[in-house]
Amino acid sequence: MLFAGLMFWHQGLLGQADSAQAHADLGIQLAQSGDLTSAENELRQAVKIEPNNPEFLSTLGTLLAMDKKLDESTAVFRKAVHLAPADFTSRRYLAANLWQLHSYGEAKHELETILREHPDDAHSRLLLGMVSENSGDYATAAKMLSSVPDEVAKQPESLAALALSYYRLHERTNARTTLQRLSSLNTLKATLLGGEIADQAGDYEEAEQLLNSISSSEANAPDVQFRRATVQYHAGHFAQCQATLQPLVSSPAATPQMYNRLGWCYHRLNKPKEATESFEHAIALTPADESNYVDLIKVLEAHNFLRVALDAANRAAALFPKSAAVFNLKGSVESRLLQFTDAVASYRHALQLDRTNANSILGLARAQASAGQTSDATSTFHTAIQRFPKDARIKVAYAEILLKQMETGDSDAKSRAEQLLRSAIAIDALNGEALYQLGNVELNDGRSEEALRHLEQAVKLLPQSSQPHFALARAYRRLKRSNDAEREMDLYNKLKASEPQRAESSGAGDDARN
Repeated sequence: MLFAGLMFWHQGLLGQADSAQAHADLGIQLAQSGDLTSAENELRQAVKIEPNNPEFLSTLGTLLAMDKKLDESTAVFRKAVHLAPADFTSRRYLAANLWQLHSYGEAKHELETILREHPDDAHSRLLLGMVSENSGDYATAAKMLSSVPDEVAKQPESLAALALSYYRLHERTNARTTLQRLSSLNTLKATLLGGEIADQAGDYEEAEQLLNSISSSEANAPDVQFRRATVQYHAGHFAQCQATLQPLVSSPAATPQMYNRLGWCYHRLNKPKEATESFEHAIALTPADESNYVDLIKVLEAHNFLRVALDAANRAAALFPKSAAVFNLKGSVESRLLQFTDAVASYRHALQLDRTNANSILGLARAQASAGQTSDATSTFHTAIQRFPKDARIKVAYAEILLKQMETGDSDAKSRAEQLLRSAIAIDALNGEALYQLGNVELNDGRSEEALRHLEQAVKLLPQSSQPHFALARAYRRLKRSNDAEREMDLYNKLKASEPQRAESSGAGDDARN
């Protein structure tokens, strides 16, 4: 009886194993036919029967990755690798998932584990190169990607990553050579990608050369012309950019991005009316995209059309009540219109939406101070400094408020302001405003030699700002340097006369994406 029982138990296990393998085999067949849902069900059955079978787990993980279920796939691959640490194929697939999930550190660890055992594994070297480029380790990226040229040549994105890594390492010749390899693939997509990489790296000459290499039959395609306009904009050729974009926005191929780029061109060409119209066209095409509203408000504010900017900001705030960017701009415009109480409310709302935004808390503190809410402003500045200790702007702004309080008889304000300014300069030695303010404090305190050193630095960093020149002229006069003082006063008077005009044509507010 005991023997018969053992035989029955053994046959049951064999049947169960056969059943798991049958489910797995059927799952693979279904996957090959394109029925991923049924394939997943079969493979889950196989894993349910044999939960510690690394082969079944790896197959299921691969299928889930194919179906874009990366989180589930990653969990399955982790278990497979735990059960079979020497299965480097599963480990590589795990690393690929982690890369796509932006877990670059973990992906790098898995790939380095493989390469310690198999240093010539081309697929792992390629993947490590891509992971390294995405995580900013350009030296490793260039080393890995250049070591597997045959693998890199199969994927335009890998050539692009190698070229970008070379650019970041200041190896322009290697970068250009790599982009030529990318262009030699003779596909429009590859050439456009190469142009984008060169554009990102600031190599506008190479970007234009790549775009010019596109065949005449494809050169007038809207995406090619828009890429050309983008390069022209970044190169500072705004009139050329405008000329390239105008036929595009007049055609059925017009997109919000084209109108947005044209709006920034007009802004740079000091044509605010045309810029406004372009952003309004972009808004009309995509009314649910807040970025065009944000850019419109920025340009209107930069050109001092403050009432119109506030109308646009109020319209955007109603449409996008959860946009910290919109409420920050609304607060900025309200502050410039001296509507400080409204600005306090706007900045406070922006801060509630995004507590990590230093601009929100800085704007709030300034608005509170201007609204006469001195106690609230002081509390906000202290909170801001604690939350953003490396942001020199906050310390400079607080110092400016304290210096105004000094004029009302606060005897301790000057020493606290000076301490803040010195701390700001320690964080950012090129902060021209901090150097100017500190030099002014020293000058008013009779420390002319110290003031001179800081004011001369401030003038170099803020050559178009009138006030540092005026303060420097005072310092020269105190030190009996009459000719230098007269020169600085002449500069001050010229700059002061042109400030309203320069304020209207300033480029304040351009986004990095432009």
